[in-house]
Amino acid sequence: MSDYRTEKEYYIAEDAAGALYIYIKAKSNAPLSPKIIYDGFDHAVFIRSATEKIILDYVNPQVRDKLRKAKEVIVVETVLENIKDAYIADISIVDKIPLNWEEIGLKSWEEAALKS
Repeated sequence: MSDYRTEKEYYIAEDAAGALYIYIKAKSNAPLSPKIIYDGFDHAVFIRSATEKIILDYVNPQVRDKLRKAKEVIVVETVLENIKDAYIADISIVDKIPLNWEEIGLKSWEEAALKS
């Protein structure tokens, strides 16, 4: 699991035309063939490259259906309030992401919300 890291501060937004944007903190290297793997539940995996896999931690239930139906999203990497990079990431919908979330310290979105 060492090549996975968790992104806890990200935002998913939708524009007037229905396009989805995921805002994350900028990374030092450029993405190579970025894609998102999602099963419609609590977490998604953003693969920036073969060696960089980022867990999008606790996808809000209000955007899960939109993310599940999307073919792609626009990823916007920011430094403070400035955009460093923006690119399209394809979405692959799977039945179940093959990770044991508890092994990497993650539980359900509902459990996380109750702890807040």
